[in-house]
Amino acid sequence: MKLVNAVGKCAAAQSATGLCGETHRRSPMNRLLAMIALVIAGGWSLQACGGGGNKTTVTSVAITPATVTVPLNTTTQFTAVVNLADSTISTTTTVTWEVNGISGGELSTVGSIVPSADNQLVGVYTAPSSVPTTATTGVTQVGQVSITAVATQPATSTNGNTVPSVTSNTAIVTVGAGTGLTVSPTSPTVAANQVQPFTALLNGLTDLDATWTVTPSGNADVYGSIDSRGNYTAPLSPPPGGTVTITATDPAAEAPATATVTVVYSDASLTGQYAFSYTGSDQSGFLAVAGSFATNGKGTILSGVEDVESFLTGVTKQESISGFYTVGPDGRGTANISSSQGAHVWRFALSTNAHAQIILFDANATGGGTIDQQSLNALSNSSSVITGPYVFNVLGADADFNPLGMAGKFSANGSGDIPGGGTILDINDNGIAGSGVVTRGNTSLTGTYVFDPLFPGTGRGTLTLTSGPTGAREYAFYAVEGPLASVTHLHLIEIDRVAFVAGDMFSAPAGSTPLTAGNYVFTGGGDALTGGSVVSAFATGGVFTSNGTAGVSGGVFDANVGGTYNMGPAINSCSSYATDGVTGRIDLTLFSGTGACPTGANSSTNEFAVYQTSQGTALMLEIDSNALATGTAYQQCVPPAAACSASVALLSGSFAIGLTGQGVFHDNASASQPDVSGQLIFNGTGITSGNLDINTFSSVSQTDPISATGNSFGAPASTGRGTAVLTTTSPAATFNLIYYLIDDNTAVLFDQDTTPIATGIIARQF
Repeated sequence: MKLVNAVGKCAAAQSATGLCGETHRRSPMNRLLAMIALVIAGGWSLQACGGGGNKTTVTSVAITPATVTVPLNTTTQFTAVVNLADSTISTTTTVTWEVNGISGGELSTVGSIVPSADNQLVGVYTAPSSVPTTATTGVTQVGQVSITAVATQPATSTNGNTVPSVTSNTAIVTVGAGTGLTVSPTSPTVAANQVQPFTALLNGLTDLDATWTVTPSGNADVYGSIDSRGNYTAPLSPPPGGTVTITATDPAAEAPATATVTVVYSDASLTGQYAFSYTGSDQSGFLAVAGSFATNGKGTILSGVEDVESFLTGVTKQESISGFYTVGPDGRGTANISSSQGAHVWRFALSTNAHAQIILFDANATGGGTIDQQSLNALSNSSSVITGPYVFNVLGADADFNPLGMAGKFSANGSGDIPGGGTILDINDNGIAGSGVVTRGNTSLTGTYVFDPLFPGTGRGTLTLTSGPTGAREYAFYAVEGPLASVTHLHLIEIDRVAFVAGDMFSAPAGSTPLTAGNYVFTGGGDALTGGSVVSAFATGGVFTSNGTAGVSGGVFDANVGGTYNMGPAINSCSSYATDGVTGRIDLTLFSGTGACPTGANSSTNEFAVYQTSQGTALMLEIDSNALATGTAYQQCVPPAAACSASVALLSGSFAIGLTGQGVFHDNASASQPDVSGQLIFNGTGITSGNLDINTFSSVSQTDPISATGNSFGAPASTGRGTAVLTTTSPAATFNLIYYLIDDNTAVLFDQDTTPIATGIIARQF
């Protein structure tokens, strides 16, 4: 049977049967016979009756979007809508996609386009790897190409004529470099120990193939870490400089992408087990506290223990404590401590998550000291971790409430005993008064020690030291830290009511060696006499230069006696020291007078018993009649630290500060000196901002802002000594300070004001 097109179907049927408009005039039988004949003649032709002959003719093709920007090496889609003559839309018409008139395009020059696997009316365009340059009608176009879709018509029309294909509108594609690889967010601030998710985007689309790194790298405890999914975990305290760089890398991207993270402190910055100690004054005089506490990093002090000695309340041993705390973004925090003796408030300033400067923030009591994270060795409760030579110094009062200072050296055998031989002890018991006694270099010291079984895991223990001049004295100790199998630092506080002293104990080098050649900076404090009979607060600081054998070639000696500053005289080169051949004890004399070198007792000569530690510091006890004081000397700029005497730019960044008032008093609350802790921002040439917390004994001032003006920061001399003025605004206060650089990160402080008579430290936060 010959098939004809739809236009001829109805005519053929009408000729054969008379249908198509005339069937209503036939009889039923005739109509039935005619229909049967029609089906026999060509049954499929019936569906075309009454239809237009151009039903499948394509009238237009429209593609969207009309304009689009596409990054290099990426894809985008176009959709073609095929309109038919009968006002319907075709879903089956064949469409050919072109780029700049090229069927399928050309990937290397203008990009390519192919039908989607799911729908051939959707074209998937892939941009080339470089920006295209094309010429159209004599005009050169850079970065643009045209997209068209061509719909194919049936081969012929009803009259046998060829029907042309239909071409769509032209869509313009701008091909550019794209956004490339980016990271989001770009500059977040993240609290310590918190997790910050990052997302990598490649030309605006999530990139699951990106790899992540943190810079600087190598120590997650310092810089934080990032996992394969882009989740960054911040360290427990800000890293050096306060920021880290997060980098996403993908081989498909031309370059990696970065984000800068600013890390700030949080409650998590105070996580774990810590030892603490502070000394100051209560309403009756000297006050000292030492202890240990554990936190959960979420603001709760889970447990703790402390020992307290006070002119007001006596001695309290093994006192359980608990409480809660907060840490602000700048590292300043508050702790509320509870015990059976009542409630106390601390203010502190973290330098790292392991160290902080602390002040007691109670009314009618002051105190300044440190908080230090305890190492696993310190918490072992095994006597074996206290072994080898140790040096110590303590300050406070004797049973008659006269100023008392002691320093010495002994060796622990790791089994709880301190045998005689090779030990030495210096005592200044109110030596500033005519009735006082100074004992130099006594060698009768022995002792025992044991960790406390009632408070395991706190580092608490007891130490008994016995000598001819002192008899037996019992101390509570709190082991702080030790990098190897032994503890190198312990806090001490006397708990026998024979005397009221507190201080520190450090591991020491064996044998006898002189001071290493170089500068030593030092601060100390205690009491001195003013007016010939009045015991007053005393603070000292300075720098002396050791020649490496037995001589001191120069330096500066600063002193503040009861608010009178000596204006920092130079240390005369005739100053010297002698080193004990057995114990290494050093007898150091610093002469700050003028003229000939002294041959006997001289008020310009200050004599110190000095004991070197294995940490490069030296403990000092003044043993002349000028003052009774203890302190610490620090070897300056020990390699590999930079030459810190060269530039004030070394003090640039954020620093924690602590100032502790000096003086041991009995029933003289008015003589108590203020204590300060806080945070300062240095820009290399000045102090630009920060906040201080101040306890003046009679009142407390929390968050006292640093003034925007009125501060100064002088360049240091070749010895690392310089001056600074620190001004606060609410309440207004001015601190005239002398600083002595230890290294790039630390300096000790001396206050030359009438009040406070104080010494302290600044330590870099970041």
